[in-house]
Amino acid sequence: MSKIDPTAFAKKAAAMFDDQLVAALSINRPHYDPSVIRIFEAEAERRGIAGDVQHVHFDVFLNSGGYAGRLILLEEQLMFLSTGMAASSGTKGIAGELYSAQRNVAASGSDFSALDNEGSWIYFLDQIVQCTPASRFLSGRELQFVINETDGSTLNGVVNCGDLSGAETDELARQIITARDELKKRLDA
Repeated sequence: MSKIDPTAFAKKAAAMFDDQLVAALSINRPHYDPSVIRIFEAEAERRGIAGDVQHVHFDVFLNSGGYAGRLILLEEQLMFLSTGMAASSGTKGIAGELYSAQRNVAASGSDFSALDNEGSWIYFLDQIVQCTPASRFLSGRELQFVINETDGSTLNGVVNCGDLSGAETDELARQIITARDELKKRLDA
């Protein structure tokens, strides 16, 4: 096991943009040692952005709009961080599994800059009108959304849940609606 160099990580934290630091403390927190997290937290506190760090309810690899990426539910937002890579290569066997592994590696290290990738999106939870799990014969399990866009229009969207079971898909929908309702209560208080 390698020893953590606090000075090196303090320099790394100081060099991060605010969004990178918030991403490290929220969506990428599991990738860091607890002593590194304490260094990042101290830097966020020093900058006055510690309040921007949100709890992650779930972080799963899924497909949306034909792209592979991470569907992440935070306390106030639901986002899809796209890898910019197609959800399927059409390749079977070992090559197909290798491509899938490449997508997951690309997705796992993403931060908020991935929102610039084609296929990425982010919505505040209070924009979500409806989220229901569904199972379609040809497309498999999915989450179906009705979302109020900021321009006043309504979007009907779908996130493919791939290899998740029906119970897992149902749980994602439940967590999204529960988090939305909790946010609405906090905003109304």
